[in-house]
Amino acid sequence: MNTDIHDFDVIKGDLLQVNTEILALFEKARTIPGMSKFPFDGWEKVGHSIEEQIHDDILRVAVVGAIKSGKSTFVNSLLGGDYLKRGAGVVTSIVTRIRKSSQLTASLDFKTWDDVNTDMQQAMILFPSLNWRPDGGGFDIRREEDRRELGKALDSVSVEKLISKETLDVNGVLLTSYLKGYGRVREMIGRSSELQKFEKSNFSRHKDFVGDDSLAVYLKDLELGIPGGEILGENIEIADCQGIDSLNPLHLAMIQDYLLRAHLIIYILSSRTGIRQADMRFLSIIRKMGLMENIFFVVNCDFNEHEDIDGLKAVVARIREEISVVKPGPKLFTFSTLFHLLDGLDDTITRRDRVRMEQWQNEKEFSDFSHSERARFLSTFFEKLTRDRFTLLLKNHVERVGIIAAGLHDWTEINNDILRKNTEGAKEVLTRIETAREKLNQQKSLIKNTLDGTSQKAKRELGRDVDRFLDVRYGDLAKDINGFVKKYTVDYSKNESDIEEMGFSTTLYMIFQDFKRALDRYMAETINPRLIEFIKKEEGKFRDLLDTTVNSYDALVRDVLQKHEETLKGLGISSRSYRAAEMHSVDMEGLKRRNALSAPPLVSTFRYTAKIRTEAIMRRGFYNVVKVLKKLMKKPIQNEQEGEIFALKDGVKRIKQETENSIAFHLKDYKENLKFQYLYKLVDSVSENLLETLLDRFNVFTTDMSEMAGLVDAEQSAKEKAVEILKSMEAGSREVLEDISRLRGEFES
Repeated sequence: MNTDIHDFDVIKGDLLQVNTEILALFEKARTIPGMSKFPFDGWEKVGHSIEEQIHDDILRVAVVGAIKSGKSTFVNSLLGGDYLKRGAGVVTSIVTRIRKSSQLTASLDFKTWDDVNTDMQQAMILFPSLNWRPDGGGFDIRREEDRRELGKALDSVSVEKLISKETLDVNGVLLTSYLKGYGRVREMIGRSSELQKFEKSNFSRHKDFVGDDSLAVYLKDLELGIPGGEILGENIEIADCQGIDSLNPLHLAMIQDYLLRAHLIIYILSSRTGIRQADMRFLSIIRKMGLMENIFFVVNCDFNEHEDIDGLKAVVARIREEISVVKPGPKLFTFSTLFHLLDGLDDTITRRDRVRMEQWQNEKEFSDFSHSERARFLSTFFEKLTRDRFTLLLKNHVERVGIIAAGLHDWTEINNDILRKNTEGAKEVLTRIETAREKLNQQKSLIKNTLDGTSQKAKRELGRDVDRFLDVRYGDLAKDINGFVKKYTVDYSKNESDIEEMGFSTTLYMIFQDFKRALDRYMAETINPRLIEFIKKEEGKFRDLLDTTVNSYDALVRDVLQKHEETLKGLGISSRSYRAAEMHSVDMEGLKRRNALSAPPLVSTFRYTAKIRTEAIMRRGFYNVVKVLKKLMKKPIQNEQEGEIFALKDGVKRIKQETENSIAFHLKDYKENLKFQYLYKLVDSVSENLLETLLDRFNVFTTDMSEMAGLVDAEQSAKEKAVEILKSMEAGSREVLEDISRLRGEFES
């Protein structure tokens, strides 16, 4: 199929128009004299549903890459404007989503106060301050006293010492950011809705929130509405994701959650740095997730970093070779995102950028190469989007509308034929149609019962698989996570100088943070991909079962309908049923989007209590007493930090115990959500859709004809009125079928 964005929008408009015409025919049917029971309620609901689905189905494009690789600049250049904050803070923990809108709109979804306080309380666990700790988890940032005491606790921590130990205190940054930004956001949170909008001239205010960590920390979602542009269609969403090398492993899990819903991944690399270890690690994760099929690579080149075009091409060749290790034959494009962004902004760029642009434009080899590569990217990008958009969003709708239109056409022809007969002949035909209708209804019941049985079988099998895989005692996942926790070791000999330099509390905090980051990264890089692989395998198992069911019942329906049409012809009634395409599979992805079904989020923050720190300090006091007694009794002491080291070991043991308890709770909760909130609902949704699609073909022949039986004996004027309306509906449905035939041809060309 050879098409572009414009063709897609035209065909989508044609399909919506056809659907509107069918709905209008239903309204016309209501005007038939004596029509007290409307026979098309089901089809009418489908028609309205199709209209909603065409507008609501979204194709998602995820833009990923390392921090400072040029992701935001790439998105801006793609959209033709400086919409996203470039060089946003590295602590930002949100995905910025961009959709088409009638005007510039930034929708900021803020965390609730409960979200904020929970976030902060977890960050305070084992926080190294002897002066203040939240009492029983009752911290509330809205209380001035709590903010003041937390500020003192933060001031008492020597951040320089933590950094000198190569430990970035992410929790310290988080808490500091919350306190710093509180005054600016307190009026925006806690109203009836946490959703705030900046529109038109205020649109650029969203950049303040994305670019400032003290404000960004309060956000949980950000959506930008951008008008116009050749890239953004009504059904396209582009997401600028966090850096894949973020120091917070939970950011990686958030990216993974979005990638699971994305249809295309654009991976941005910098020609300055090439492929780094973080890139290879993340690409390996994408491969484990089974998402390598739909990925484009863009090498964002800086003209000033390369002596000549041959030097740039050599770098690109090396990048291609390295990517090929995880993705053979990668689709790779090389151009300067900043060059094309500035080129598109024209008169709005700064004097400095204008000087830079003039320099780049004079370097013809670089600029021509970049223009050529960007054009090649856009061509491939458009082709990918339009092909998927046709396949995913329209083709099934065209088939469904075709079946409804054909059924409506047959209904009008059958009833026209009946009303043209004399009373005796019409009643004989109606009697025989009713007999045939009862047989068809039996077939419908058989199909429904069999599908119900298939659904229950699928649920049992999927449920057993999930229970085994996520069993908290014997499941492979639980064993591996607990194995990681048990095997995690701490070199206590290195902590002696830390205790002397920073104190016991800070040293325990550092050990805890190192462990927590290691566990979070292990979850994101090892456990989450395995979990995704398992979910996809279960979806595939259900899809295979469905395909078998679809193929067998599609053939059965066709056979039954053919026999019924032969029966009608024997009664002198013509039928031109729409020859629907064979059903080979069910659009599970479309159904998941339309029913808002997705696997439970992968982000897993294990919970800890402040008792760990209290117990460790108490144990330290106990061991120090023992140390004093040893000195009094003149028994050997290993070193002056002996009591602290023993207390650290007890603290780590307690941390691991709480972690294992938290893992068990998390896996049990995830297991139940995966079964009941996702897989079982998916089975029900797919089975219901399949049943509706199969039975659509029966509806015209299983409709109650008693209303028409009444018209046979009606007054001549009423009968003539009915025939006139039926003729008009027949002509209208015939035109609709011709339009649908043309639309089907678009998919086959």
